[in-house]
Amino acid sequence: MPTTPHVLPRQILDWVALLERLDAGDRDGLREHFLALDPDDRRLRFGLPVSDEHIRRYVDGIDLDADVVFGVCSGTGTWLGIGHLTLGREDAELGLSVLPDARGRGLGAAIFRFALAHASRAGVRRVYMHCLTSNRAILSIARAARMEIHSASGEADAYLVVPPYAQFVRMLIDEPATEH
Repeated sequence: MPTTPHVLPRQILDWVALLERLDAGDRDGLREHFLALDPDDRRLRFGLPVSDEHIRRYVDGIDLDADVVFGVCSGTGTWLGIGHLTLGREDAELGLSVLPDARGRGLGAAIFRFALAHASRAGVRRVYMHCLTSNRAILSIARAARMEIHSASGEADAYLVVPPYAQFVRMLIDEPATEH
């Protein structure tokens, strides 16, 4: 038996493995995550400048049973990245944020991938993201996913048709569709 900790190869590490769904007991941590965003990051996440009080009301108003709120928590209890997926009958809206120290490492993209898988599993037909056109990180994720993007007046809406879950899985494992 090895006596020293084993270092995992980088290629098997993925943020998706660390994503977990938040529940009512995580509400304080969720609030702290958003409050830790500086004014510019808050504007990018919410689409306009928001106060601490606005963030408190926003977090208190999230229905953690109906909405899917998930993220990656550090070993010290700080939520590094958060995804908030609001499920409708046919559509879902995704908002996401990543703290500055965790940026540039693929966490935002992992949150996006997790949200798509969850939306597909839930039977949602389309995922939507609204952002400012100055939000380069979100637009980069949207472009990489080949989302349809419409921009006007400094704002952008990105849409992606989500395949049914069985097709989603086939696409992931590169299995051809079977005809019935």
